[in-house]
Amino acid sequence: MNMKNNTTKIILSAIVFLSAVGFFGTADAAGSSLYVSPASLTKTVGSTFGASIGVNAFGNKVCAVEGTLVFNNLSCQSITVASDVTPQSSPTCSNPHFLIGVPSCTTVDKVLFTVLAKAGNAGTASISLTGVDMIGEGLSLGSASINGNYAINAVVTPTPKIVIETTSTPKLTPASAPEKKIEITSATTTETTTVTSPKEEEKITVVQPEGQQMGEKSSFLASISSIVTFGTGNALIGILTGLIIFVVVAYAIYAFVQRKKKSSGKI
Repeated sequence: MNMKNNTTKIILSAIVFLSAVGFFGTADAAGSSLYVSPASLTKTVGSTFGASIGVNAFGNKVCAVEGTLVFNNLSCQSITVASDVTPQSSPTCSNPHFLIGVPSCTTVDKVLFTVLAKAGNAGTASISLTGVDMIGEGLSLGSASINGNYAINAVVTPTPKIVIETTSTPKLTPASAPEKKIEITSATTTETTTVTSPKEEEKITVVQPEGQQMGEKSSFLASISSIVTFGTGNALIGILTGLIIFVVVAYAIYAFVQRKKKSSGKI
């Protein structure tokens, strides 16, 4: 197994060396290139994201790839090489140069390794490739590459909201307030009057003294009796006074009638 890996590395090194000195020449491999995916992205300051670096052969037979990663306004967190490739020089965050062989070569899109990067300051950022060389079977396929360009936005700090809570004292409505009942009771009748108030229940009884109405009538008659008896209270004097008053009134009526007749006769 070790012998096989050593043989692969020797062949890969020989291919790169011969390509560098121009022994094999350069083929017209239209479309073949290395790429960074995603090619564009928007992130916030301090956030992390992953990117893939791969080769797109576009039908050409790619057997080895060389280049160097360049981070602009990004910090490299880690680099992981794919398990189905043979790195001659594995890229790291401290040394992002790479020389990677592809067993049995490839004619299709193939991911070589992945990168975890952290966004820097607000603005633009990028992952680019320099010193690119794609090697086929005995010839160089070119140095085209597609970089990844990213927008880094500042972190928006939410404005704190100030909430002022006020507590109001609930007002009692007539429906919820306790009822107040006032009852007025008369001693001379059996009727009871009830008055309802929305505050509290209270019973008030007003009692009229017994015989109050009769007392008022007796007081009127006593006044008349005192006048007729001249304040003596004697019943006989009262009767005589009454007769005299009657005679006087009767005589006055009689005299008025006679005067009226005489007046009529003269006419």
